[in-house]
Amino acid sequence: MDWRQYPHATCWPDCWCEAPRLGAFILEPVNSWTNLAFVFAGIYFILTSRNNLSQTNYLTTHQRYPRTYGGALIFLGLGSFFYHASQTFVGQWFDVFGMYLVSVYFVVYNFLRLGVLKEYFFLKTYFLACVALGLLIIFFPDLRRWLFAASIVLILFQLFYINRLRPRKLDVIYLFISILSYATGQIFWLLDKYKIWCWPHGLINGHGLWHIFTGISAVSIFFYFKSEEAISIENHSGI
Repeated sequence: MDWRQYPHATCWPDCWCEAPRLGAFILEPVNSWTNLAFVFAGIYFILTSRNNLSQTNYLTTHQRYPRTYGGALIFLGLGSFFYHASQTFVGQWFDVFGMYLVSVYFVVYNFLRLGVLKEYFFLKTYFLACVALGLLIIFFPDLRRWLFAASIVLILFQLFYINRLRPRKLDVIYLFISILSYATGQIFWLLDKYKIWCWPHGLINGHGLWHIFTGISAVSIFFYFKSEEAISIENHSGI
């Protein structure tokens, strides 16, 4: 498969440390296969969505929440796989859009926790926000990383605000693991991107480790929110 006949990703030809196998069906095998971490995590959330349902918090009230998140992780894993396999602009879009599906999930969920969003509007608001971002990066692809970074910062701000406004018991070890894993992955991302630690034909590299560590982060942050106790889940008068 010669992917060069399709529009390239905006970073081409110097995207990552891993050397593209020109003419191969999968240009970057390490950066592609490590995305299975997201796929396996997504399958796990979908298969276990019936377990431990309760009225403790929103994530435990209905299967739609873990299933939606599981679907987002699977989309992210497959989208990023396609991106690194092809290094095309379309692949880049699927990769970044999958990242938005994961981060925006928690942005919208925090609005639900705050009570400014009704449960009925959760999925509608979530998908509309993701679609808006997906359209934005088609026309302004250079904004893709900044928008993702902004969504992460917004999640952290929401967590701080909600904890100050309505302190609740959560298992903070999951939050610690999530933040530490994401930070570790980001370090490997930078080492790879700027070729500080670079093994172009190696069996592992910084960007592949970024996938693995951010996969751990994505799983841990879900368990953090799922551990929340004593949240009021009655109908709100918000959006």
